[in-house]
Amino acid sequence: MRFNKLGYRAALRAFAGGLVIAASIVGARAGLIEEGDKALAAQNYERAMALYRQAADKGDVWGQVNLGKMYENGSGVPQNQKLAASWYAKAADRGNDWAQNSLGSLYENGTGVPKDVAKAAALYRKSAAKGNNWALYNLARCQAEGIGMAANASDSLKNYRKAAELGNSWAQYALAEKYATGAGVAPSYPMAIGWYKKSADQGNAWSQFKLGEYYAKGVGVVQSDATAAKYYKLSAEQGNHLAQASYGLALETGKGLKRWNKKEAAHYYKLALANPGAPDWVKQRLAALGGAP
Repeated sequence: MRFNKLGYRAALRAFAGGLVIAASIVGARAGLIEEGDKALAAQNYERAMALYRQAADKGDVWGQVNLGKMYENGSGVPQNQKLAASWYAKAADRGNDWAQNSLGSLYENGTGVPKDVAKAAALYRKSAAKGNNWALYNLARCQAEGIGMAANASDSLKNYRKAAELGNSWAQYALAEKYATGAGVAPSYPMAIGWYKKSADQGNAWSQFKLGEYYAKGVGVVQSDATAAKYYKLSAEQGNHLAQASYGLALETGKGLKRWNKKEAAHYYKLALANPGAPDWVKQRLAALGGAP
């Protein structure tokens, strides 16, 4: 089963949903940015916005980046992708790698700006050159799929590896997939499992689901229904519909758990069915439990 395109879109959404907190301190005017970060950590979005705006208006690049991110997310202000792009562009023009990557994502998706995949790829490349792990991941993805540039599997693999080694969980997932399938590398379950685990430990739901599958089948690891159920649950709680289906089955049968719980099983089956792409057997199991799809 392959999730590359879905995973890539999820990664973009995950990044777009994140707010720059710790990174904003680097090279910033400590006062306004640090206070803004504290307000943001406390979910006081209005105060964070006000502080970042003061910094941005004074030309602070991190104030501009964070202001763009808050407009992109609609945190403390009505969501406004055009304003997000505008603030990202100010910081990107001054060489900020996070702004370049964020602006690239907007151009790739045509959000707040006209869709321009070539411009997106160019921005990812600029950011990646500074070692930004998200830009390296995005550049690798573009190189793999030929988005905004000619496809180049060799360069894509190199950048996936760089991003993975810098701790990007989606690059780690992508690299694990390559080792699992032998795509551009010698197939190796130990390498695949190792990268899946690094990614899963950072909360990547797809890697958690994949580990659940490997432990359930005993592929590359010692078979363990209990470990499989653990990873299925972690992934299911993050909304992964395939993990919700698998964890529902574990709950229904008690496999890998101390006891079965058919009520909870029906709950997870319903969650899985709320998403497109849920396995067909989930409807059958839910009906058998007396639930309605």
